[in-house]
Amino acid sequence: MEPSYTLSRARRYEAQHRTDPAHRPVFHATPPVGWCNDPNGWSYFGGQYHLFYQYHPYSTSWGPMHWGHAVSTDLLHWQDLPCALAPDAPFDRKGCFSGGAVEWNGKHLLLYTGVMPQGEGEIQQQCLAVGDGQNYTKADAPVLPCDQQPDGCSRQDFRDPFLFRDKDALCLLVGGRGADGNGRLLLYRNPRPDDPAAPWTFVQVLAENDGRLGGMWECPGLFTLEGRTVLLLSPQFVRQTPDDRYHNGNDTAVLIGRWDGPGTPFRRQADAPLDCGLDFYAPQTLKTPDGRRVLIGWLQNWDHCYPPPGASWYGQMTLPRELFWQGETLCQRPVAELDAARQLRVAYQDVPVHEEPVILPQVRGRVLDCELRVRLDRARRFGMRFACGNGRWTELRLDLEDGVLRIDRRHAGGFRDGMELRETPLIALDGVLELRMVLDRYSAEFFLQGGRQVASLALYDTPADADGIEFFARGQASLDLRLWDLAL
Repeated sequence: MEPSYTLSRARRYEAQHRTDPAHRPVFHATPPVGWCNDPNGWSYFGGQYHLFYQYHPYSTSWGPMHWGHAVSTDLLHWQDLPCALAPDAPFDRKGCFSGGAVEWNGKHLLLYTGVMPQGEGEIQQQCLAVGDGQNYTKADAPVLPCDQQPDGCSRQDFRDPFLFRDKDALCLLVGGRGADGNGRLLLYRNPRPDDPAAPWTFVQVLAENDGRLGGMWECPGLFTLEGRTVLLLSPQFVRQTPDDRYHNGNDTAVLIGRWDGPGTPFRRQADAPLDCGLDFYAPQTLKTPDGRRVLIGWLQNWDHCYPPPGASWYGQMTLPRELFWQGETLCQRPVAELDAARQLRVAYQDVPVHEEPVILPQVRGRVLDCELRVRLDRARRFGMRFACGNGRWTELRLDLEDGVLRIDRRHAGGFRDGMELRETPLIALDGVLELRMVLDRYSAEFFLQGGRQVASLALYDTPADADGIEFFARGQASLDLRLWDLAL
């Protein structure tokens, strides 16, 4: 089947306006041109990792949503493929919103939310596209209309299907919203999901918001890791709680508990934020062929979307991260493939750190992997500045007396302060900080204490030649450091 005019036009445009790789991150996925947000359809199919994403090729602002498409064999090198979906059907002409993907009987199934106008508003329904890894054919109508929800659910907030297998059937977990305005996760099941005529059967409300964690729950995900079930959420309209763990506005969270499968209750035991930095939203996970659970998210926040003047692309994904447990904590670390790319540049031991900035020879750059081990001794504060130069810098600081981790981007070159400072409770350190920092031109990702706490942020406004790194402390501290170049 020939692609529609709308899809062909998008493909021509991205091919003609593709951004030079020298002006994109080295190993983080970005659109070839235009805008991107949520990762979609994060899956393994045909020997490749497939990353789709919310995409507007024609500008660096959100617009009618397409699905962009990239593939990788190693989670570090990304090949742009032609745009996969465009808003070209009556049921999705207001946008092809987020969704999931899975291999089924040798085919690549995409489930996405189609947005269509109705009266003075719009409705959201779940739609199917089936393909070979590059070209996809849509079903002629939504496979899960919005009226197939429990009574009282919103027709305007019914989106972001996530797919997973259950024995001989496929399950779909989708975000909905009740009459009280609070989010709920709705579970459906289908033994013949590649047949557009096969009905999806409603199974249960798997989890429901009581109002303490935002309003609408977007971009759900679900997996079991070492016997514990994890629900991923991207809640909207979050209000600050007394413990300061979550962002106001748009945030991400995990609900940790026990679940015995469709039709049984999810027994929630704990919840936690996924990232305490400035920029992180809408993560998805997949299981790799070698059994790892790998997460990727949008390295951005809806409350801070200001493309630099003249930018040809905007929006990037996080580094893919492996998920694992340390005790009761769900932890994250860069995928092992990044370790294999590291080439040691320099190492230091027992460097005293004091109030005056400490600058070490060869410790600089905007594309690197760096590990620190800091003995805090009698320090009351420890911090580092990175992307320093031309009067610009960004700062990570641990105020140990207050037990607060601060991420400060106010001096990075932007012109708004609204989302430039984040303060969050610092996990226990027991006198020693272990910190891994990964930089890739336009982003920084930090992994504290072996990934027990993670912080991500974008760096669009800081000039590329601002590449200094310096350390400071209040009180007595000393550090060991290893810095690697990345052979990519």
